[in-house]
Amino acid sequence: SSPGSAARLRAGSPPSPSPPRRTRLRAQFRGGGAAQGVPPRRGAGRGAMAPGGGSYQMGFQLTPLTADGGLDTSGDFKGGPHPAEEDTLYKMSIENRDGGNKLVQQGQYEAAIGRYSEMIMQLRALDNEVGIEWTDEGHLAVRQLRASAYLNLSLCFLKTEQWTHASNTATRAIQGDKDPPDPKEDVLAPEKRAKALYRRAQAQSQGFGNYTKALEDLRKALEYAPDDKAVQQEAAKMERETTKAAKAADKKLAGFLTGNKKVKDGEGFLDDKLRPEEGFKAKAFKEPMKMSEGLWVMPGTEKEKPKEEPSDDKVDFDELTREINEMKEENPEEYEKLREQVNQKLEQEIAEMDKAAAEAAGGAKAPAGEGAAEAPEAAS
Repeated sequence: SSPGSAARLRAGSPPSPSPPRRTRLRAQFRGGGAAQGVPPRRGAGRGAMAPGGGSYQMGFQLTPLTADGGLDTSGDFKGGPHPAEEDTLYKMSIENRDGGNKLVQQGQYEAAIGRYSEMIMQLRALDNEVGIEWTDEGHLAVRQLRASAYLNLSLCFLKTEQWTHASNTATRAIQGDKDPPDPKEDVLAPEKRAKALYRRAQAQSQGFGNYTKALEDLRKALEYAPDDKAVQQEAAKMERETTKAAKAADKKLAGFLTGNKKVKDGEGFLDDKLRPEEGFKAKAFKEPMKMSEGLWVMPGTEKEKPKEEPSDDKVDFDELTREINEMKEENPEEYEKLREQVNQKLEQEIAEMDKAAAEAAGGAKAPAGEGAAEAPEAAS
Protein backbone atom coordinates (compact mmCIF):
# COMPACT_ATOMS: atom_id res chain seq x y z
CA SER A 1 0.00 0.00 0.00
CA SER A 2 1.22 3.55 -0.67
CA PRO A 3 2.33 5.39 2.48
CA GLY A 4 0.16 8.27 3.67
CA SER A 5 0.88 11.29 5.80
CA ALA A 6 1.27 11.14 9.57
CA ALA A 7 -2.05 11.00 11.33
CA ARG A 8 -2.85 14.12 13.29
CA LEU A 9 -5.82 15.36 15.27
CA ARG A 10 -6.45 19.04 14.86
CA ALA A 11 -10.11 20.13 14.90
CA GLY A 12 -11.01 22.57 12.15
CA SER A 13 -7.48 23.03 10.72
CA PRO A 14 -5.11 21.24 8.33
CA PRO A 15 -2.48 18.86 9.72
CA SER A 16 0.49 20.60 11.26
CA PRO A 17 4.03 19.93 9.97
CA SER A 18 5.43 16.50 10.84
CA PRO A 19 7.99 16.35 13.63
CA PRO A 20 11.63 15.44 12.86
CA ARG A 21 10.87 11.79 13.55
CA ARG A 22 8.46 11.14 10.71
CA THR A 23 5.83 8.43 10.73
CA ARG A 24 3.52 7.12 8.05
CA LEU A 25 0.19 5.35 8.17
CA ARG A 26 -0.10 1.98 6.49
CA ALA A 27 -2.76 -0.66 6.34
CA GLN A 28 -1.50 -4.00 7.61
CA PHE A 29 -3.30 -7.09 6.41
CA ARG A 30 -3.47 -10.08 8.66
CA GLY A 31 -4.45 -13.36 7.08
CA GLY A 32 -3.62 -14.74 3.69
CA GLY A 33 -4.89 -16.59 0.67
CA ALA A 34 -7.26 -14.68 -1.55
CA ALA A 35 -7.04 -11.61 0.70
CA GLN A 36 -3.58 -10.64 -0.53
CA GLY A 37 -3.57 -7.53 -2.70
CA VAL A 38 -7.18 -6.58 -1.93
CA PRO A 39 -7.54 -2.83 -1.31
CA PRO A 40 -8.34 -2.04 2.30
CA ARG A 41 -11.88 -1.14 3.31
CA ARG A 42 -12.94 1.30 6.00
CA GLY A 43 -12.98 -0.03 9.56
CA ALA A 44 -9.67 -0.61 11.24
CA GLY A 45 -9.41 -3.80 13.23
CA ARG A 46 -12.49 -5.50 11.74
CA GLY A 47 -12.78 -8.69 9.74
CA ALA A 48 -13.92 -8.55 6.10
CA MET A 49 -14.54 -11.03 3.29
CA ALA A 50 -12.29 -11.06 0.23
CA PRO A 51 -13.72 -11.61 -3.27
CA GLY A 52 -12.11 -15.07 -3.48
CA GLY A 53 -13.93 -16.31 -0.40
CA GLY A 54 -11.05 -15.94 2.08
CA SER A 55 -11.01 -13.52 4.98
CA TYR A 56 -8.56 -11.00 6.34
CA GLN A 57 -8.13 -8.61 9.22
CA MET A 58 -7.40 -4.94 8.77
CA GLY A 59 -5.56 -2.71 11.21
CA PHE A 60 -3.79 0.61 10.98
CA GLN A 61 -0.32 0.99 12.34
CA LEU A 62 1.96 4.03 12.46
CA THR A 63 5.45 2.90 11.49
CA PRO A 64 8.77 4.85 11.46
CA LEU A 65 10.63 5.42 8.21
CA THR A 66 14.02 4.01 7.38
CA ALA A 67 16.89 6.18 6.16
CA ASP A 68 15.94 5.57 2.50
CA GLY A 69 12.26 6.46 3.10
CA GLY A 70 10.87 2.95 3.38
CA LEU A 71 8.71 1.54 6.17
CA ASP A 72 10.76 0.37 9.12
CA THR A 73 9.22 -2.86 10.40
CA SER A 74 12.09 -3.79 12.68
CA GLY A 75 10.14 -2.65 15.75
CA ASP A 76 6.97 -4.57 14.89
CA PHE A 77 5.95 -7.09 17.49
CA LYS A 78 6.13 -10.54 15.92
CA GLY A 79 5.62 -12.70 18.97
CA GLY A 80 1.86 -13.26 18.68
CA PRO A 81 -0.62 -12.09 21.33
CA HIS A 82 0.93 -9.52 23.64
CA PRO A 83 0.01 -6.93 26.33
CA ALA A 84 -0.94 -3.44 25.18
CA GLU A 85 2.11 -1.94 26.86
CA GLU A 86 4.40 -3.99 24.56
CA ASP A 87 2.69 -2.92 21.33
CA THR A 88 4.56 -0.66 18.92
CA LEU A 89 1.74 1.89 18.89
CA TYR A 90 1.91 2.23 22.66
CA LYS A 91 5.69 2.74 22.58
CA MET A 92 5.36 5.31 19.80
CA SER A 93 2.76 7.23 21.79
CA ILE A 94 5.19 7.37 24.71
CA GLU A 95 7.82 8.83 22.37
CA ASN A 96 5.35 11.45 21.13
CA ARG A 97 4.45 12.37 24.69
CA ASP A 98 8.09 12.89 25.65
CA GLY A 99 8.78 14.79 22.45
CA GLY A 100 5.76 17.02 22.98
CA ASN A 101 6.83 17.77 26.54
CA LYS A 102 10.24 18.94 25.32
CA LEU A 103 8.62 21.18 22.73
CA VAL A 104 6.40 22.74 25.42
CA GLN A 105 9.47 23.48 27.54
CA GLN A 106 10.95 25.23 24.51
CA GLY A 107 7.77 27.25 23.94
CA GLN A 108 7.05 25.53 20.59
CA TYR A 109 3.35 25.03 21.29
CA GLU A 110 2.16 24.51 17.70
CA ALA A 111 4.69 21.72 17.15
CA ALA A 112 3.77 20.22 20.51
CA ILE A 113 0.11 20.20 19.46
CA GLY A 114 1.13 18.03 16.50
CA ARG A 115 2.96 15.53 18.70
CA TYR A 116 0.15 15.21 21.25
CA SER A 117 -2.45 14.92 18.48
CA GLU A 118 -0.49 12.13 16.82
CA MET A 119 -0.22 10.46 20.21
CA ILE A 120 -4.01 10.41 20.54
CA MET A 121 -4.41 8.92 17.05
CA GLN A 122 -1.94 6.18 17.91
CA LEU A 123 -3.81 5.29 21.08
CA ARG A 124 -7.11 5.22 19.20
CA ALA A 125 -5.58 2.84 16.67
CA LEU A 126 -4.28 0.73 19.54
CA ASP A 127 -7.85 0.22 20.78
CA ASN A 128 -8.65 -1.49 17.47
CA GLU A 129 -5.52 -3.59 17.16
CA VAL A 130 -5.86 -7.36 17.01
CA GLY A 131 -3.62 -9.74 18.87
CA ILE A 132 -3.52 -7.70 22.06
CA GLU A 133 -4.19 -9.39 25.36
CA TRP A 134 -6.09 -6.70 27.21
CA THR A 135 -5.92 -6.53 30.99
CA ASP A 136 -7.31 -4.03 33.48
CA GLU A 137 -3.80 -2.65 33.89
CA GLY A 138 -3.42 -2.29 30.12
CA HIS A 139 -6.73 -0.46 29.73
CA LEU A 140 -5.82 1.87 32.60
CA ALA A 141 -2.37 2.63 31.18
CA VAL A 142 -3.82 3.53 27.77
CA ARG A 143 -6.58 5.69 29.27
CA GLN A 144 -4.16 7.55 31.52
CA LEU A 145 -1.82 8.16 28.61
CA ARG A 146 -4.66 9.51 26.47
CA ALA A 147 -5.93 11.74 29.32
CA SER A 148 -2.43 13.20 29.74
CA ALA A 149 -2.35 13.99 26.01
CA TYR A 150 -5.62 15.94 26.23
CA LEU A 151 -4.45 17.70 29.40
CA ASN A 152 -1.23 18.82 27.67
CA LEU A 153 -3.19 19.88 24.58
CA SER A 154 -5.36 22.15 26.74
CA LEU A 155 -2.21 23.93 27.92
CA CYS A 156 -0.94 24.39 24.36
CA PHE A 157 -4.28 25.73 23.16
CA LEU A 158 -4.37 28.19 26.06
CA LYS A 159 -0.89 29.44 25.15
CA THR A 160 -1.96 29.91 21.53
CA GLU A 161 -5.31 31.48 22.57
CA GLN A 162 -7.44 28.82 20.89
CA TRP A 163 -10.09 29.04 23.55
CA THR A 164 -12.66 26.57 22.22
CA HIS A 165 -10.05 23.85 21.71
CA ALA A 166 -8.59 24.60 25.15
CA SER A 167 -11.97 24.14 26.82
CA ASN A 168 -12.86 21.01 24.82
CA THR A 169 -9.54 19.24 25.41
CA ALA A 170 -9.69 20.01 29.15
CA THR A 171 -13.14 18.42 29.22
CA ARG A 172 -11.86 15.35 27.36
CA ALA A 173 -8.99 15.04 29.80
CA ILE A 174 -11.59 14.74 32.56
CA GLN A 175 -14.19 12.47 30.95
CA GLY A 176 -12.48 10.96 27.90
CA ASP A 177 -13.44 11.32 24.26
CA LYS A 178 -16.22 8.75 24.08
CA ASP A 179 -19.73 9.85 23.13
CA PRO A 180 -21.57 9.45 25.43
CA PRO A 181 -18.85 9.68 28.10
CA ASP A 182 -17.69 6.38 29.56
CA PRO A 183 -17.15 6.45 33.36
CA LYS A 184 -14.16 4.16 32.85
CA GLU A 185 -12.36 7.02 31.06
CA ASP A 186 -12.39 9.05 34.29
CA VAL A 187 -8.83 8.20 35.29
CA LEU A 188 -7.19 11.51 36.23
CA ALA A 189 -5.65 11.79 39.68
CA PRO A 190 -7.23 14.49 41.90
CA GLU A 191 -4.42 17.01 41.39
CA LYS A 192 -4.53 16.54 37.61
CA ARG A 193 -8.32 16.81 37.57
CA ALA A 194 -7.95 20.12 39.42
CA LYS A 195 -5.45 21.20 36.76
CA ALA A 196 -7.90 20.34 33.94
CA LEU A 197 -10.71 22.28 35.66
CA TYR A 198 -8.35 25.22 36.20
CA ARG A 199 -7.42 25.33 32.52
CA ARG A 200 -11.03 25.05 31.39
CA ALA A 201 -11.87 27.94 33.74
CA GLN A 202 -9.11 30.02 32.15
CA ALA A 203 -10.51 29.33 28.69
CA GLN A 204 -14.00 30.36 29.82
CA SER A 205 -12.87 33.57 31.53
CA GLN A 206 -10.12 34.75 29.17
CA GLY A 207 -11.68 33.56 25.94
CA PHE A 208 -15.41 34.08 26.46
CA GLY A 209 -15.76 36.30 29.55
CA ASN A 210 -17.92 33.65 31.18
CA TYR A 211 -16.90 34.33 34.78
CA THR A 212 -19.79 32.41 36.30
CA LYS A 213 -18.89 29.17 34.53
CA ALA A 214 -15.21 29.71 35.27
CA LEU A 215 -16.00 30.16 38.97
CA GLU A 216 -17.96 26.88 39.00
CA ASP A 217 -14.94 25.00 37.62
CA LEU A 218 -12.57 26.69 40.06
CA ARG A 219 -14.73 25.76 43.03
CA LYS A 220 -14.72 22.16 41.86
CA ALA A 221 -10.95 22.33 41.41
CA LEU A 222 -10.56 23.46 45.02
CA GLU A 223 -12.38 20.33 46.12
CA TYR A 224 -9.57 18.26 44.58
CA ALA A 225 -6.68 20.61 45.41
CA PRO A 226 -7.76 22.85 48.33
CA ASP A 227 -4.20 24.08 48.99
CA ASP A 228 -3.40 25.09 45.39
CA LYS A 229 -2.48 28.81 45.56
CA ALA A 230 -3.01 29.43 41.84
CA VAL A 231 -6.53 28.02 41.94
CA GLN A 232 -7.31 29.99 45.12
CA GLN A 233 -6.14 33.26 43.55
CA GLU A 234 -8.03 32.64 40.33
CA ALA A 235 -11.22 31.76 42.26
CA ALA A 236 -10.95 34.99 44.28
CA LYS A 237 -10.47 36.93 41.06
CA MET A 238 -13.55 35.33 39.50
CA GLU A 239 -15.56 36.15 42.64
CA ARG A 240 -14.70 39.83 42.14
CA GLU A 241 -15.44 39.68 38.41
CA THR A 242 -18.84 38.06 38.87
CA THR A 243 -19.79 40.63 41.54
CA LYS A 244 -18.64 43.45 39.28
CA ALA A 245 -20.56 42.02 36.32
CA ALA A 246 -23.73 41.64 38.41
CA LYS A 247 -23.53 45.26 39.59
CA ALA A 248 -22.94 46.46 36.02
CA ALA A 249 -25.97 44.49 34.82
CA ASP A 250 -28.16 45.94 37.58
CA LYS A 251 -26.96 49.45 36.78
CA LYS A 252 -27.63 48.97 33.09
CA LEU A 253 -31.13 47.65 33.78
CA ALA A 254 -31.87 50.54 36.15
CA GLY A 255 -30.67 53.03 33.56
CA PHE A 256 -32.84 51.45 30.94
CA LEU A 257 -35.93 51.53 33.12
CA THR A 258 -35.44 55.14 34.26
CA GLY A 259 -34.48 56.34 30.79
CA ASN A 260 -37.28 54.65 28.89
CA LYS A 261 -40.13 57.08 28.14
CA LYS A 262 -42.74 54.33 27.92
CA VAL A 263 -41.74 53.01 31.32
CA LYS A 264 -41.93 56.48 32.80
CA ASP A 265 -45.40 56.99 31.33
CA GLY A 266 -46.56 53.65 32.71
CA GLU A 267 -47.06 52.11 29.26
CA GLY A 268 -44.52 49.32 29.73
CA PHE A 269 -41.68 48.47 27.36
CA LEU A 270 -42.77 45.10 25.94
CA ASP A 271 -44.02 44.76 22.39
CA ASP A 272 -47.81 44.59 22.16
CA LYS A 273 -47.36 41.40 20.13
CA LEU A 274 -46.25 39.67 23.32
CA ARG A 275 -49.48 40.52 25.11
CA PRO A 276 -52.31 37.97 25.02
CA GLU A 277 -55.16 38.70 22.67
CA GLU A 278 -58.40 40.04 24.07
CA GLY A 279 -60.57 37.22 25.29
CA PHE A 280 -57.58 34.85 25.56
CA LYS A 281 -58.10 32.02 28.02
CA ALA A 282 -55.55 29.37 28.95
CA LYS A 283 -56.47 25.80 28.16
CA ALA A 284 -57.58 23.71 31.10
CA PHE A 285 -55.07 20.97 31.91
CA LYS A 286 -56.29 17.41 32.32
CA GLU A 287 -53.26 15.86 34.07
CA PRO A 288 -51.33 16.79 37.23
CA MET A 289 -48.98 19.71 36.59
CA LYS A 290 -45.68 20.21 38.45
CA MET A 291 -45.33 23.85 39.52
CA SER A 292 -42.12 23.42 41.55
CA GLU A 293 -40.25 20.80 43.56
CA GLY A 294 -42.85 19.16 45.79
CA LEU A 295 -45.74 21.28 44.50
CA TRP A 296 -48.27 19.81 42.07
CA VAL A 297 -51.59 21.16 40.86
CA MET A 298 -54.33 18.63 40.28
CA PRO A 299 -56.92 19.20 37.56
CA GLY A 300 -60.34 20.28 38.78
CA THR A 301 -59.12 21.64 42.12
CA GLU A 302 -59.23 25.28 41.07
CA LYS A 303 -62.71 26.73 41.26
CA GLU A 304 -63.67 29.94 39.62
CA LYS A 305 -64.74 32.69 41.97
CA PRO A 306 -68.42 33.58 41.59
CA LYS A 307 -68.89 36.77 39.70
CA GLU A 308 -70.39 39.55 41.77
CA GLU A 309 -73.40 41.21 40.25
CA PRO A 310 -73.02 44.98 39.81
CA SER A 311 -74.89 46.96 42.47
CA ASP A 312 -75.49 50.64 43.05
CA ASP A 313 -74.93 50.11 46.78
CA LYS A 314 -71.28 48.98 46.32
CA VAL A 315 -68.50 51.35 45.35
CA ASP A 316 -65.26 50.18 43.69
CA PHE A 317 -62.87 52.52 45.47
CA ASP A 318 -59.86 51.35 43.45
CA GLU A 319 -61.60 52.20 40.21
CA LEU A 320 -62.85 55.50 41.62
CA THR A 321 -59.34 56.47 42.73
CA ARG A 322 -57.93 55.58 39.31
CA GLU A 323 -60.51 57.73 37.56
CA ILE A 324 -59.91 60.68 39.88
CA ASN A 325 -56.15 60.48 39.29
CA GLU A 326 -56.66 60.35 35.55
CA MET A 327 -58.89 63.45 35.75
CA LYS A 328 -56.26 65.25 37.85
CA GLU A 329 -53.58 64.55 35.21
CA GLU A 330 -55.60 65.07 32.06
CA ASN A 331 -58.12 67.81 33.06
CA PRO A 332 -56.95 69.82 36.10
CA GLU A 333 -59.74 72.41 35.74
CA GLU A 334 -62.48 69.77 35.82
CA TYR A 335 -60.74 68.15 38.79
CA GLU A 336 -60.76 71.41 40.81
CA LYS A 337 -64.44 71.96 39.95
CA LEU A 338 -65.31 68.45 41.17
CA ARG A 339 -63.23 68.94 44.31
CA GLU A 340 -65.14 72.15 45.16
CA GLN A 341 -68.47 70.39 44.67
CA VAL A 342 -67.38 67.54 46.98
CA ASN A 343 -66.32 70.01 49.70
CA GLN A 344 -69.64 71.87 49.47
CA LYS A 345 -71.56 68.60 49.72
CA LEU A 346 -69.48 67.56 52.71
CA GLU A 347 -70.05 70.89 54.54
CA GLN A 348 -73.81 70.60 53.88
CA GLU A 349 -73.93 67.09 55.37
CA ILE A 350 -71.97 68.26 58.43
CA ALA A 351 -74.38 71.15 58.98
CA GLU A 352 -77.35 68.79 58.82
CA MET A 353 -75.67 66.48 61.36
CA ASP A 354 -75.08 69.43 63.71
CA LYS A 355 -78.69 70.51 63.43
CA ALA A 356 -79.99 67.01 64.19
CA ALA A 357 -77.70 66.75 67.20
CA ALA A 358 -78.84 70.11 68.57
CA GLU A 359 -82.50 69.16 68.26
CA ALA A 360 -81.88 65.89 70.07
CA ALA A 361 -80.04 67.73 72.87
CA GLY A 362 -82.89 70.23 73.30
CA GLY A 363 -85.37 67.46 74.14
CA ALA A 364 -83.17 66.10 76.96
CA LYS A 365 -81.49 68.02 79.82
CA ALA A 366 -77.76 67.97 79.55
CA PRO A 367 -75.86 66.78 82.69
CA ALA A 368 -74.25 69.51 84.75
CA GLY A 369 -70.63 70.36 83.93
CA GLU A 370 -70.75 69.00 80.38
CA GLY A 371 -70.83 71.23 77.36
CA ALA A 372 -72.44 70.66 74.01
CA ALA A 373 -71.16 67.83 71.87
CA GLU A 374 -68.21 68.84 69.68
CA ALA A 375 -68.77 68.69 65.97
CA PRO A 376 -66.33 66.52 64.02
CA GLU A 377 -63.60 68.32 62.15
CA ALA A 378 -64.22 68.88 58.47
CA ALA A 379 -62.07 66.82 56.21
CA SER A 380 -59.41 68.83 54.45
